[in-house]
Amino acid sequence: MTKSFSVQSPESAMRLWVNEVSRVFHDRLINNEDRRWFTEHVTELVNNGFRIKVEHDELFINERPRWGDLLKLEAPTPLYEEIKDLTKLKKTLVDQLDDFNMSGSNKMNLVFFDDCIEHILRIARVLRQPRGNAMLIGVGGSGKQSVTRLASSMLKIMFRQVEITKNYGPDQFKEFVKELMFSAGIDGTPISFVLTDTQIIDESFLEDINNVLNTGEIPNLME
Repeated sequence: MTKSFSVQSPESAMRLWVNEVSRVFHDRLINNEDRRWFTEHVTELVNNGFRIKVEHDELFINERPRWGDLLKLEAPTPLYEEIKDLTKLKKTLVDQLDDFNMSGSNKMNLVFFDDCIEHILRIARVLRQPRGNAMLIGVGGSGKQSVTRLASSMLKIMFRQVEITKNYGPDQFKEFVKELMFSAGIDGTPISFVLTDTQIIDESFLEDINNVLNTGEIPNLME
């Protein structure tokens, strides 16, 4: 998908770089000790490589970078820009949530606190990438599927999940994935496919998903 970047100064370029390396590396770290090491190391790289004097807390606590293309959703070409006005972003999210609740039966009641907003930006960034994928980790009921539904709706991407029935098994799962591939590959319909741990009722589901992530296809799926 074509995307434009809004980088207007060396400082803006630095904050874009910090955001992107944070998404690639920081989001995969699992404890505060590793996250602190990462943010301190990035601060050092910024001071040395970009020659921009910046303090750790200024960059990662007080004014941490937030980039996304959710403020101008109707633009012909998505504009990936730094979002400094959180009030404006929250209003956009509230309006989009209202539109979502009015257009379907699966109504959601979300509270847009800072961490929730940043998760939505992360998910939207993944959905914009070709074959983008993410593992959403957290306790049940924490809103992982809800924020994914909202991000998908905002980007005009179809949200799909398997519907587990009594006799559901590997054959039915393969048929479902085949349907998704026809919709995405032939009809050109962008699809956000979410699979939860409770829906993995057979180990072969994981093997099929692993093949899709690694090669983009499942062996012997098509005749």
